[in-house]
Amino acid sequence: MTNEIPVTQGLRSRPARSGGFVIPSSFFRDASLQRGSALIVVFWMIAVLGMVAFAGAKALQADSQYTRMMRGRIFAKRYAEMGIEVARHPVMREDDPLLHFNANDGGGYNVKLVAEEARLNANHLIQTGDKVLLRRLFTSWGFKEQFVSALCDALKDWVDADGNVSLNGAEKRDYEKMGFEGMPFNRPFKEVEEMLLVRGMEIVNIERPDWREWFTVFGDGRVDVNDARPELIALLADLPLERVQPLLKLRAGRDGALHTQDDVRLGSVPQVAQLMGVYQPQILAQLTQWIQFAGPIRRIESVGSLGPLQRKLILITQDGKAVWRGEIPAHGKNT
Repeated sequence: MTNEIPVTQGLRSRPARSGGFVIPSSFFRDASLQRGSALIVVFWMIAVLGMVAFAGAKALQADSQYTRMMRGRIFAKRYAEMGIEVARHPVMREDDPLLHFNANDGGGYNVKLVAEEARLNANHLIQTGDKVLLRRLFTSWGFKEQFVSALCDALKDWVDADGNVSLNGAEKRDYEKMGFEGMPFNRPFKEVEEMLLVRGMEIVNIERPDWREWFTVFGDGRVDVNDARPELIALLADLPLERVQPLLKLRAGRDGALHTQDDVRLGSVPQVAQLMGVYQPQILAQLTQWIQFAGPIRRIESVGSLGPLQRKLILITQDGKAVWRGEIPAHGKNT
């Protein structure tokens, strides 16, 4: 009986021939491995190209968002400037409908006309040595007594003309240690923004970024209660805010909105004291010293907007002439 090897088995064991050459079977295995490696490389290249394309798309998106934001800020500022020019007309009243405008592109402006004296005059308080209101204000903002004392002394040293350091204040040597040359200026503040240079005000700026809304460098130091914010009126009388509500209700008139036609103008200290239920002689004397009812300096606040973007411009006028113009942050908004 003849032993025969199956044809298929013989083919597997025999090396392949091509053109008279014997091709080892390992050649096919190596070729398969090379094709697999090439496929992996292709996959990696596709992944890398995908990441590059994704990064490019994200960069383009960020650039487009930045461009839209800058465009929005420019148009918002234009609307704010438009509001300033409308409001600075001498016959313009606080309740004039022209102070509010909405455009078809989602932009517009809103303007308020108020007395600049509706704020605390920082120079007056510091130069007269009246630390009562400043201490009350900073304490009401949650700052500790030690910090408040140091800040009030630093404000005094900045404004006074000498180089003598107050108990907790700061003069030239103290600012030089912090790396600031030529400070303090030893003169009254020319604008509210200068207060930020005083030691300690950088902390106030972090905790209360709206602090600029509380101060002015214009006026005789008395606060106009017809335009002052409720918190400031409560501060002047050293009362909780709820005690000021009757005054605010009368001031706003029947419609309950300030700066409308039915507003009621307060006119005397006894009227203000009665509305808040204040009868102590000391507080009455302080109110007589601290408040007024018709500040002559006009403050125009124009907030221009385009969608969520806002810009806030300020123009301060006295006797029809501009005395200060600038921009402050529109707090609580995407500016």
